[in-house]
Amino acid sequence: MITALVSKEFIARFGAALEAEAKAAGKTVVFMTLPAEKGARLSPAEREKVDVMFFDRDMRFDEQLHDAYADALLKMDNLKWIHYTSSGIGQQLHIKEVNAKGIITTSSTGANAEPVAQTGITGLLMLARGFGTHIHNQAKRQWKPIRGKALPDDLRGQTLLLIGVGHIGKKVAAYAQAFGLNVIGVRRTPRQPDDTVNELHPPEKLPELYPRADWIMLCCPLTKETENLVNADAFKRMKKGVKLINIARGEIVDDAAMLEALKTGQLSGAALDAHSQEPLSADSPLWDMPNVIISPHNASASTGNEPRSAEMFVANFGHWVRGKAMFNVQRF
Repeated sequence: MITALVSKEFIARFGAALEAEAKAAGKTVVFMTLPAEKGARLSPAEREKVDVMFFDRDMRFDEQLHDAYADALLKMDNLKWIHYTSSGIGQQLHIKEVNAKGIITTSSTGANAEPVAQTGITGLLMLARGFGTHIHNQAKRQWKPIRGKALPDDLRGQTLLLIGVGHIGKKVAAYAQAFGLNVIGVRRTPRQPDDTVNELHPPEKLPELYPRADWIMLCCPLTKETENLVNADAFKRMKKGVKLINIARGEIVDDAAMLEALKTGQLSGAALDAHSQEPLSADSPLWDMPNVIISPHNASASTGNEPRSAEMFVANFGHWVRGKAMFNVQRF
């Protein structure tokens, strides 16, 4: 018998699917939930029973459930596998200690790729069509059509430099090409059959790719290699008037260099969902710039993410109970 620690919402929507996977493998699964009463915790006997866990948004955003999870996490000595609803799990509680105990950790990488990519393209289109200025004027009740030399250029034929071509980047590339953009992708790994970019280059080629870009979109993970990647030197290499879209992590961009580039016009616009300081400080000059679109690190927001991540957990559970290779395994 396998004990799965999951949320009540998961049981209601996906419990039958998990039971079917277990039955197909000749196993039985029973469910356990975290205590909902304020201050309550799993007992030692309950902790010892848990084999697998799906850390979903109910556990993440409910204060009581999260506290109970945090209390039990390193005390579940029989826990063998945790699946997280997040795509990136390096920031998860005690992730290194969990891995050190030999617990398998899997992510929901790809579950939110479509809404994140759509957010990136929305930012691109808003900047391309002047909506940063329109929204700025709307707040002041000013009617100011764009005319003359301020008219925006057609998107067709422009070049998007896409830093990061994973699940999100591939969708961004497909959307961008539908608007006639030429897409140059940057990624460490070689080209794959499903890559939708026009060109693909390794990261070391970035210095010579920056000058070719009309648009730069960040879709890469935050690593030692990508931290502060878009810095003063990078902005100097870009063509004047380039626009930046960040749907990745704020720490990938040097804030001071970005602000300077925005002030000088080297960077003519930015759509920023990720920020090095979150929440973004109320006194940040970015708030008042009509050529900057701010969103509160909400690019992935969608009702479809939770079902997709739950389906990944169910599918991986089928792999796990049969001893087959699991997908989205991450170690830290």
